[in-house]
Amino acid sequence: MHTDIAVREQTRCQIINKTQNFVNKNRPLGTDPLEKFCRTASNITKKFIKSNPNILITEADKGNRTVIMHLDDYDSKMAQLIGDTSTYQQVNSDPTSRYERGNNNIVRRLYALQLIDARTKHRLTSYNAVCPRIYGQPKAHKPSLPLRPVVPNTTSPTYHLSKFIADILQNSFKSQYNAVDSKTFCAYVNQLTIPTDHVLVSFDAVSLFTNVTKDVVIHDIIMMWNEIQVNTNINLDLFLEIVDFCISGSFFCFRQKFYHQISGTAMGSPLSPILADIVMENLLTRALRTANILPQFIRKYVDDLFLVLHKDQVNAVLDVFNTMNPRIVFTSEVEVNCQLPFLDLLVIRLPDGTIKTDWYTKPIASGRILNFFSFHSMDQKLSVARNFIDRVRSLSTTRSSEQQEQLIHTHLRKNDYPSALINRLLRQTQRIDTPDKPTIYRSIPYIQGLTPSLKRIIHSSGLAVGISHSNNNTVGKLYRNAKDPVPDMSKSNVIYRIDCQNCPGKYIGMTANKLRNRMYGHQTHVNTLEQHLAQGQQYTDLPVQQLREKSALINHCITHQHRFNISNPTIVDITYKKQALQVLEMCQIATTSNTVNHRTDTDNLSCAYAHLLSSIKTRREEESRASSTNSYNRPDSNDYPSQLTQTDTTTQTPHTVQIPQ
Repeated sequence: MHTDIAVREQTRCQIINKTQNFVNKNRPLGTDPLEKFCRTASNITKKFIKSNPNILITEADKGNRTVIMHLDDYDSKMAQLIGDTSTYQQVNSDPTSRYERGNNNIVRRLYALQLIDARTKHRLTSYNAVCPRIYGQPKAHKPSLPLRPVVPNTTSPTYHLSKFIADILQNSFKSQYNAVDSKTFCAYVNQLTIPTDHVLVSFDAVSLFTNVTKDVVIHDIIMMWNEIQVNTNINLDLFLEIVDFCISGSFFCFRQKFYHQISGTAMGSPLSPILADIVMENLLTRALRTANILPQFIRKYVDDLFLVLHKDQVNAVLDVFNTMNPRIVFTSEVEVNCQLPFLDLLVIRLPDGTIKTDWYTKPIASGRILNFFSFHSMDQKLSVARNFIDRVRSLSTTRSSEQQEQLIHTHLRKNDYPSALINRLLRQTQRIDTPDKPTIYRSIPYIQGLTPSLKRIIHSSGLAVGISHSNNNTVGKLYRNAKDPVPDMSKSNVIYRIDCQNCPGKYIGMTANKLRNRMYGHQTHVNTLEQHLAQGQQYTDLPVQQLREKSALINHCITHQHRFNISNPTIVDITYKKQALQVLEMCQIATTSNTVNHRTDTDNLSCAYAHLLSSIKTRREEESRASSTNSYNRPDSNDYPSQLTQTDTTTQTPHTVQIPQ
């Protein structure tokens, strides 16, 4: 145990030393021609987007394409989509609080019945739910560019409970028709021999998720309860009640209006995929029995079906499928020239009835993968290239080795991969995997010249930690967010700053709850102080002095008789990992000038970070002074230097928010 702690401390010191040396180099930005070009292009694009607020730039639902459309057209399509009164219904107010209470009541019942432990109870309880924001992904492969509705449910009050139920169903459901992935499907079809009077057909369910009705889900769960009860100690009635509640809890916000999904399941809920899979499986079983189709000639992938049918029975079988459920409608596609695309494969029927496959992309596909000149780590680029080579070789059973290599060269060269590198990767017949895969993975931003060194230090330390890279400069950063913004006061897991109204002092705080609730707490302390003073008590009296223990903010108010601008906090950082909050808060305190926080607020921060954080603080102060000097020297500025606005440069641009009165 002591050895492990020593290794961690040594590794931490080495990482800090390497980072400090990198910061001290103070390499001027933009000296590399490619980096300068990308930064200039990015700035021009951002300026264009900012000056054209009526233009929406977003990602298509398929093909890795970027779609540019007028915001009015997008809003019109979204209004038409959610205007379907058979699926969506507008409600007068935000239903989040109601469903949060319902979710927590169910969790408390599960815990009281000893069906879950305390840790699971804490995980399933919702504390800071926010109404999900719907957005539409343009279907670039279809005329008139319709939108696919997506409702990210990660902020929904029922998200974790839905995921809990989905895991139980996933462990209980065993499909005899599912194709797990393209490679599995490829292995399946390459073993088939098709009769000469049969054809390849694919059926596609139209808008499956929104047409998976609650009554059908309940019926299918009851039918497979014998398999489900093996994986849970929850009885059938309570299980159905939870499923009913999670399906009913599909709601969202669009343009400050709230809607409730009254039919189907939300595309974005963790429960929706498994429910749709179960419904499709049972529908498929009944349809095959009715149409008298051999089950070995069919495979399913979500809402896509691959079948081998007699050429005279295609329409009859399609009619059978469309009578199984009045809301689930199928469309069909029959092979053309003995070829049929399915997933990312082209299924080819040879003259002797055997099946071969070829790697396939839809005509709308951009062909874009991670470009070789992108600012990502070389490991990521090599991994992308290897995966592409592996897929082409695995799925292209009709091509010779030379034809496969030609296809690989064509696509990788379009993404600027050097020919010499492609040839070297093609010669690697087997991947070299690490024998001992780490159990813990951590992601760190990729910074050229620094991240590879940090990765080597961690790997050489012997710690069982795997390192992956993330890139902060992505194309997605240039997209205009089509979703309604979440009010800043509704955000949780944030580091915030409150400025003193009477001096340059700043209070840095953190909260895992909604920022609004934390501001109410600060305001309550100040209100209590004001009440004591209004009753004739002095700052030195005991009731007032006892308030010092509440926070460093109220302590400053009492010591200096100052007041803070609590109604306008500034978010300086945000994280989705609660365990990182305290570290982020301590780092912000250590790198911010004129803080009023207690010295004990940073006691738990390792001293190894002291010099690096001091360097960051010094740089911030220099930038702040330069900004203040420029503002003070402007002819139209009559403010004193102490009253100038200071710029706080953080990894995330700070922004001021207002607390509602």
